[in-house]
Amino acid sequence: MRSETDPEKTGASSTDCTPEIRVYRGGRLERETTFLTEIEHLQHDAERTTWVDLPTADHEALVQIAQTLHLHPLAIEDVEESHERAKLVRYETHLFLTLYAMAAPNDVESELERHQIDIFLTRNVVVTVRHGDGFDLGGARLAWEAHPTLLAIGGITVLWAIVDQIVDTHFDTVQQLDESIDALEDELFGDTPDSRGIQLNAYHLHKRLVTLRRLALPTREILSSVINRAEPPLPDALRPYFLDVYDHVLRVSDWTDSLRDLASTIIDTNLSSQSNRMNLVMKKLTSWAAIIAVPTLITGFFGMNVNFPYFQTDVGAVIAVTLIALTSVGLYAWFKRLDWL
Repeated sequence: MRSETDPEKTGASSTDCTPEIRVYRGGRLERETTFLTEIEHLQHDAERTTWVDLPTADHEALVQIAQTLHLHPLAIEDVEESHERAKLVRYETHLFLTLYAMAAPNDVESELERHQIDIFLTRNVVVTVRHGDGFDLGGARLAWEAHPTLLAIGGITVLWAIVDQIVDTHFDTVQQLDESIDALEDELFGDTPDSRGIQLNAYHLHKRLVTLRRLALPTREILSSVINRAEPPLPDALRPYFLDVYDHVLRVSDWTDSLRDLASTIIDTNLSSQSNRMNLVMKKLTSWAAIIAVPTLITGFFGMNVNFPYFQTDVGAVIAVTLIALTSVGLYAWFKRLDWL
């Protein structure tokens, strides 16, 4: 179906909102359809698992699905709102999850790309709502269809494949950020570092890592709840798969925290390097000023308009030039030994 609902009110984009519905029996694809009316009898069919994918948060389609599957109105409200936090909520008839897939754009000044995915999980029907076409669930679909034995268990297998693909985007994103920080470190300790550019890039990287942590960290609690407090309990056949995803989530969390600390360290080190370079410049300027000041003192003394020994004589000139040469060379050698020049 197609909707003319205002995207400003529903959070839907202008893309095609035709749903994709795939019906599985015994873990294998039985048929495909686009008619939401078929969900009404499929939800009571214990032998079949149905996946309904909405590419946009289309209001009319959501209302129709909510009435058919008895979805909670608060969950529907959350779907139609953008920038909800990642979470899992248990309702009487279903589970509701909000998760975020992410990607790091090439432009370091741009924010992380994030794509909200909302999931309704009933006993044998899974509904996914994507907010635009920025994230494709094709990889997750191939994953669950590659495990017909697991898919025969029910919709929880579909949930595993979707969460696994989402966590993979987190892992790829943190890996890209790690490579960006490595490049920033090389630039920081290079021969001619661009202090302003390093400071700006480190700030943007730190900002990205904060966003990644805020969106990825709740996934750990969501998976822990699915693994340990699922009702009905998580099937033993699926537990290793969820534990594997949980392990990836932990690695992403730890990696993100480490990189965030490293980005802060780069910012502090860059400021310290700037201060050290300024101190070095001031030290050199001071040394040269001291070298120049002593000859100035000598020439000023011999230039006084008073009578003193060797005044206006060749011997006085030789003495003045000799003192200037000796003090200048002596001061230069001394400062060089002190590493001030």
